[in-house]
Amino acid sequence: MDIVLVIIVLGGLAVMIFKKFSSFVYYVAWVDIFLRILAFIASHLPLAFLSNFINTYFPKSVFNIVEIYTSGIFETVFIWLLVILYCVFDFYVARTFFKKK
Repeated sequence: MDIVLVIIVLGGLAVMIFKKFSSFVYYVAWVDIFLRILAFIASHLPLAFLSNFINTYFPKSVFNIVEIYTSGIFETVFIWLLVILYCVFDFYVARTFFKKK
């Protein structure tokens, strides 16, 4: 679980450094995609030591982090905030994709 704390601290630093909401949204999406790639690697590689290491020290996603550390109404609120962040991320990506030069 030390990796989770490092990720949270780095996220806090990123928000303090960049001071823009969009940078926070991109950071959360980047962390979630990274964790999901690690989970995919852990489940699809036949190397037991690597799979065990990834499954032991890394959560499967940001959603999984919320599930581990919260419960009840806080979990529901954080999950909905995460869904809203993903919608904002989709908006930012679509705006960038369709932006005309």
